[in-house]
Amino acid sequence: NEDVGSPGVICKSQFELTPNAGEAIGKLKRTFNCPVVLITNQSCVGKGLLTLSELEKIHIHMRSLLLQEDSWATIDRIYVCTSVEERDIRKKPNPGMITEACIDWGIDIKSTLDMDCVFFIGDSLTDMQAAKRSGIRNRILVETGYGFDLMRD
Repeated sequence: NEDVGSPGVICKSQFELTPNAGEAIGKLKRTFNCPVVLITNQSCVGKGLLTLSELEKIHIHMRSLLLQEDSWATIDRIYVCTSVEERDIRKKPNPGMITEACIDWGIDIKSTLDMDCVFFIGDSLTDMQAAKRSGIRNRILVETGYGFDLMRD
């Protein structure tokens, strides 16, 4: 989604898709017939800025916007960490949510063959750190949001 600054998106009206996100997800699904999952830190819930129910409404809105862009642009599962604790194993840049997703989708994180088939696309340094720490070698930093600033440096 488009960056709205701190503390992040806390209501559905603030949420805007990154341009062509639906098209990109749809193309992944059509080309590779693969599951697409979202792995996201949402400390705004842990801080009490919005409820899990309100976050779910934002996610429903996001899914609707993706489908408006491309009928194949579905998110198969959303993994959310609401913790404010940096040491929480599930909170990126820690690998917990990625490990959880791999287990849920039958991917053996100790298998080079399995992990060679996993791609992680993110827009921040913490995304890339989490992917690396989980053993994912195919890491793609997109130049939207925070990724643009990282690429300029």
